[in-house]
Amino acid sequence: MAGLGQGHETAFQSYQTDGLRDTDVLASPTLTNFNERGLLNGVVPIISNDYDSGSRNNSTSGNCACSTSGNQSIVIAAGTICVDGQFYSITTATLNAASVTAQYATYNSSTAPTLSSNQERILLVYFDPAITNNIGFVYGDAIDTSSGAYPQSPSAHLANQTVVLASARLHFNSSEVQIASLEDKRVFVRPGPYPVSSLIDGSAAAMPANNMLSGNNANLPITDLGFIFARDPAGLGSYADGRGATHLFYQSDLRINQSGMGGAYQITPTHRQSIKTDTYTGTQKVITLAYSPLESQDEATTKLISVQMYKSGTPRHIATLVQGSDYTVSDNSVTINASLGYTGTPTHVQITYTHAGHTGDVSP
Repeated sequence: MAGLGQGHETAFQSYQTDGLRDTDVLASPTLTNFNERGLLNGVVPIISNDYDSGSRNNSTSGNCACSTSGNQSIVIAAGTICVDGQFYSITTATLNAASVTAQYATYNSSTAPTLSSNQERILLVYFDPAITNNIGFVYGDAIDTSSGAYPQSPSAHLANQTVVLASARLHFNSSEVQIASLEDKRVFVRPGPYPVSSLIDGSAAAMPANNMLSGNNANLPITDLGFIFARDPAGLGSYADGRGATHLFYQSDLRINQSGMGGAYQITPTHRQSIKTDTYTGTQKVITLAYSPLESQDEATTKLISVQMYKSGTPRHIATLVQGSDYTVSDNSVTINASLGYTGTPTHVQITYTHAGHTGDVSP
């Protein structure tokens, strides 16, 4: 199976010479990009989750991949980049590294690189929101390589958060500046899925705390810091939603180790509401709902459901039925008993219930 990072790692294209193999030259853009990825800066490969696509792991098409066209031009593929928490679109572009000037505006005074005999430079293709299409070029000093010296990568672009897409080695050939090699330097920020394991600390109601590591006391709550975590809801009240399984929680920044205002809030199972209307004329009837009603967190056998019985004439309302006496709930089936004894001849029932988008035993 091909990988998105194959160009960066193995330099398998004809215009590439260095990757991350034992015999390759490790250049600074690789290392600085790894540091940027620690800040969640990088190319966002949106198509990577499209498992029906044969090109989702293609390292040379899309996702801001860079390739050569002729001796002087760099082709940047369309893609999405995240830098400093913001997302940017990159459109396909073919740029002549020896003649364009706009891409050099930020750090090379809008001047394209020049070279003479035996000289080389390193040019970086990097993300720059101040330039059209968000793509900038920056080059380093010219080096005479006749004595075995090697040109160095520029570093001016590191004054801001950024991502380097490619590194080009420029040389002087046929009386002009040409691209000798073009190396893939992209790093990626995968757009999910994200693993979240269950928080366990020996407590039946494990919550984030400052003493989970013996001898190492942390400092929660921290102002302006909230976070997502997962745990088994068992222990939160008498009959917690989703107990026995792993569910998501959000921890606020006001207090810790408890639920309530500023504490930890349970996110899943989600609570959604639905309404089902059906006919009912007094004989027993089984009505199938789209989803299973959740159970009450106060009473083990009570479901979050309300059934209104009414007639076609006015006044319409006859009664609010009593769960357990007038009707029963089993998974997503509601059985309304016969001959309930209320005044009026019913024609319909309307069921309002709370669910989590599932059928079956969703509340252990």
